[in-house]
Amino acid sequence: MAFTPRTRLVNPRLGSYFGIFTSGFIAVIMLSLILEQLGSTDSLVRALMLLGPLALVGGIGLLSPSRALADFFASGRRVPAFFNGCALAVAATGGAGFLAITGSFFIAGVDAFALSLGWIGGIVFMAVLFTPFMRKFGAYTLPSYLGRRFESRAVRLAAAAVLGVPLVLLILAETRFAAYAASWLLGQSDRWMVVLVVGLVTSLLALGGMRAQTWTGVATCIAAYIAVMVPVTTAAILVSKLPIPQMTHGNVLVPMTRMESARGVPFVVAPQLTVDLPGATAEPLVKRFVQPFGSVGTLAFVLLTFVVAAGVASAPGLLARAGTTPGVYEARKSMGWAVLIMGLWFMTLPAIAIYFRTILLEQVVGQPSTGVPPWFTALQEAGIAKLEAKTQLILLSQISFERDAALFSLPIAAGYPQTIVYLGLAGALAAAMAALASSMMAAASILSEDVVISLVDTEAPDRARIFVARLALAVIGFLVVWIAIATPGDPMDFVLWALNILAASAFPVLFLSIWWKRTNAWGALAGLGTGFFLAVFLILLSETGAIRLPSAIAAAIAAPLATLAAATATLLTPVPGRTMLDIVRDLRVPGGETIADREARLLRLKVRSQA
Repeated sequence: MAFTPRTRLVNPRLGSYFGIFTSGFIAVIMLSLILEQLGSTDSLVRALMLLGPLALVGGIGLLSPSRALADFFASGRRVPAFFNGCALAVAATGGAGFLAITGSFFIAGVDAFALSLGWIGGIVFMAVLFTPFMRKFGAYTLPSYLGRRFESRAVRLAAAAVLGVPLVLLILAETRFAAYAASWLLGQSDRWMVVLVVGLVTSLLALGGMRAQTWTGVATCIAAYIAVMVPVTTAAILVSKLPIPQMTHGNVLVPMTRMESARGVPFVVAPQLTVDLPGATAEPLVKRFVQPFGSVGTLAFVLLTFVVAAGVASAPGLLARAGTTPGVYEARKSMGWAVLIMGLWFMTLPAIAIYFRTILLEQVVGQPSTGVPPWFTALQEAGIAKLEAKTQLILLSQISFERDAALFSLPIAAGYPQTIVYLGLAGALAAAMAALASSMMAAASILSEDVVISLVDTEAPDRARIFVARLALAVIGFLVVWIAIATPGDPMDFVLWALNILAASAFPVLFLSIWWKRTNAWGALAGLGTGFFLAVFLILLSETGAIRLPSAIAAAIAAPLATLAAATATLLTPVPGRTMLDIVRDLRVPGGETIADREARLLRLKVRSQA
């Protein structure tokens, strides 16, 4: 079988370039450590750990300008599998993974596996169900694919409108996570950090589009990996002499469980449909780490895992990465790399929580309230930790912690140099910026290609399409700054709401469009509309207390009903035409020319022949 030919060569020096970046990033860390040991001011070390990595990543973005349409929207379709997997992994994890999920493990224990399993499962779903077919089709956006698949401009516009809402929620969430990390690094207010982060991301995307997003994403993946691994690997070496925290934290888990039992930490059993994961404010530690279903009920655990997986699998910003590889084979390989990288991260995050919780049990719990260690006092003064001691000896349930601070609180509690603390913050900032860039690029592409261009001039020249996309980025960046500053709320709630809307609307239609040839435009419209409105309605009812169903699993009801609506509307309307069936058949064959590129080539030939 003939596979997609490589029309453009892959840069053979990519490994060298990112080796230079890695060396530069490590040099920044070492310089910060040296300056700290020499007695330099804390503000200088903070600034170096923020501006140094930003300068390195920004330099890569500045060196990745895009002038061709394929470069701007698909990175030239020449990104190797490994590098595409790196960019996909860090964009999928984002600040929500590094900050919120780490803190959820620390406070809620193993119940947070519902989130990490859902994130990994979403990438697996994407790899098996969608990625090969999206790469074969080659559309720049998900609405463009749906519009062409169903030969309907109405479907294209409806998909653009529906997907815009979860994309805005994801952009707001990652902006808040990035601003949180940056504000701790510089000691400035979140508002100024929102402007800094969004301004930098918007500028780099406007210059290079998907090409800049790809190569800066690989760089942020490297930075985030180093930032997460260094503190916890150091702790693993000190405890077990082995630099494998993903495996050696078991040596700490057993005594930690015994300490929790000896100190009277209670068993907590949550009702079946409860989802009570930690919020953005300080939350008390009220349950044992290894006890399951204390914060998330048994049924809710399963539903939350599948809802998160379906939402991640149908995220427009992540699906767009399928079109950046040279062919279907490389797209599949890149998904394997993404699963491996994310798997290492999500095996490491519980280890961070376990090491930190062990230190807390050893040095704070069971001690008199006047005898807490200096590091805990420092966290109290910073507003990260709270203590409400009502007994002679401190109980675990009397301690509250800020969820998003767990990642960088471990090096503080372990007595590491401040540079290591700031390294964790820099890694979280890098991951959040990568996820922010992914969602902003997807939103701008949808706004420009599926709304403006599709309504004004579908045959607009490449230069005009790139200009409209850059203008869309500027508009989105301005709106994001304004909304992120003005809108309160937990960013992790925004992420879960976005994933629920995607799981209820995009996932069923995308699945049926590939795996059921009979699906037509009426079915797609019914599925998109039913899933979107029902998910939003259930989320609003849940947040106002009108129903007991948690908003984090609203798609568990909305997604099946959306699938049923799409199937019913399809069966009650005429069978798709031959052209539509030919597209689906061609979509399922991995070999041959990319469908979108072939149609664009034929259109150019037609225009030339008419000239």
